[in-house]
Amino acid sequence: MKVLVVVAAVAMSGGACSSDGSTTEAGAGTSTTSPATTVAEATETTDAATTATSTSSEASTSSEASTSADGGCSAKETGVATSTIEAGGASHALRVFVPSSYDGSPLPLVMNWHGLGSDGPQQAQFTDYESLAEAEDFIVAHPTGVPGLAGGQNSWELEQFDDPTRDDVAMAETMIDQLIADYCVDQTRVYSTGMSNGGFFTSRLVCELSDRIAAAVSVAGVTHPDGCTPDRAVPFMAFHGTADGVVPFDGGSSVLLEDGALPAATEFFSQVMPDEFAEFAASSGCSPEPESGAVSATVTRYDWSGCDDGAELVFLEIAGGGHTWPSSPLGPFLTDALGVTTTDVDATADGWAFMERFRLP
Repeated sequence: MKVLVVVAAVAMSGGACSSDGSTTEAGAGTSTTSPATTVAEATETTDAATTATSTSSEASTSSEASTSADGGCSAKETGVATSTIEAGGASHALRVFVPSSYDGSPLPLVMNWHGLGSDGPQQAQFTDYESLAEAEDFIVAHPTGVPGLAGGQNSWELEQFDDPTRDDVAMAETMIDQLIADYCVDQTRVYSTGMSNGGFFTSRLVCELSDRIAAAVSVAGVTHPDGCTPDRAVPFMAFHGTADGVVPFDGGSSVLLEDGALPAATEFFSQVMPDEFAEFAASSGCSPEPESGAVSATVTRYDWSGCDDGAELVFLEIAGGGHTWPSSPLGPFLTDALGVTTTDVDATADGWAFMERFRLP
């Protein structure tokens, strides 16, 4: 099986249905891991990522979807539907999965943001979030980013690399509103997760859309930019491998940085992942020091307590973990390119178990 690794060059530029529903308490001690990057990052897929792995995602396609008899939200198809969102100055492809149990009643929504150079369908395959959505009865959306001003790979706009031609935060809000209108999504239970660039973008949404995002999970990339002042403390979990060569755990020499790299890119990759997450804990009013405990021989979990608004903040450190999505079905095929993928935690199942316990007031 051929492994295709896309390494993106650093590109920078100037610059209506209301819902109700109940939450299910998640088990304690779950953990998750994930990868995400911003200005530059490795995104990976395989020939299987576009064929064999698509079985869980494509098994219930729109052509085979069932449609409820009633009008409005309940008339939407189940399975996979594709559309386009025109928002924030750009046109974005959108893949939405609706579980077969859908009857028009409000369901939670997970937005799953891909890494640099990837797309929504690949992120669906890489994380297998649609299989979990079918089993746990929630909607999952996989949008696709667009290239920046200098072209290059699909990406999500970060606060540190502003692009005046687009506004991806506005796009995220538009997508939320559209899915609430189309599917009567439970607007108190909208969640964000993402890998690498998508993980960094999830961090941005925690800062700027705390009134729309009930909880979030970042994988392989977390950043707390200057001026991050959420209106409320957002429950937040992050996963990062200590052997991540793309987004270094302790900052520094990313494989994406070459001689002569732009200073802003060098500064961006100098961020220390545990420190960036600790800044979220500090701005959320949590205790200064987290409690730590072993999840497995290679995974350590750090929990901050006493946070504002009943939030919980959890960081999972994966010893020897690469730039990967823990327990990804594609992980074994990507070891040479991205490093070791742990199966001691599951960024999809454990991430959902964390998020689904929270809702907006």
